[in-house]
Amino acid sequence: MAKDLEKQNQKLEKQNAKLKKKNKRGGIIILILLLIILILFAIVFLFDPLGFGHGMGILKGNSTSAATDGTSPAASVTAQTDSTAAEPAPTYIDVKVSGGTLLYNGAESTADEIAAAAKAVSGDVLVRITDDSATMNSMAGLTAALDAAGIKYTIE
Repeated sequence: MAKDLEKQNQKLEKQNAKLKKKNKRGGIIILILLLIILILFAIVFLFDPLGFGHGMGILKGNSTSAATDGTSPAASVTAQTDSTAAEPAPTYIDVKVSGGTLLYNGAESTADEIAAAAKAVSGDVLVRITDDSATMNSMAGLTAALDAAGIKYTIE
């Protein structure tokens, strides 16, 4: 009987040793995979092999090539900024359309109230409409009221 117990104990020890070897291999494989992922991350985000860049090449649509009229690029940029500097910047009115509700200055308003408020502002006015799951009827009512009042708007 003691011999049988001893054989079973040896058998269990061999199985335990095999399991320990398998566990070590699994841990090593996981470490290797993590190392590969870290290397790929470093390649993609530090060296940028895909060419995404950081957006610093062309500023505001102005190219660095010579202008078509023979002037230098700096002169064409200056000419563009001078022409836009003479135009006054529009006054923005932000309106959020959420479902069937029109929100202006944090309060619920009607399309006519928003159009009247935009008309009351002196100078060039542009209403920025933010669509937050707006219903078709509320959006159409607001745009119709702004069109009727002759007010420019954009939908974002």
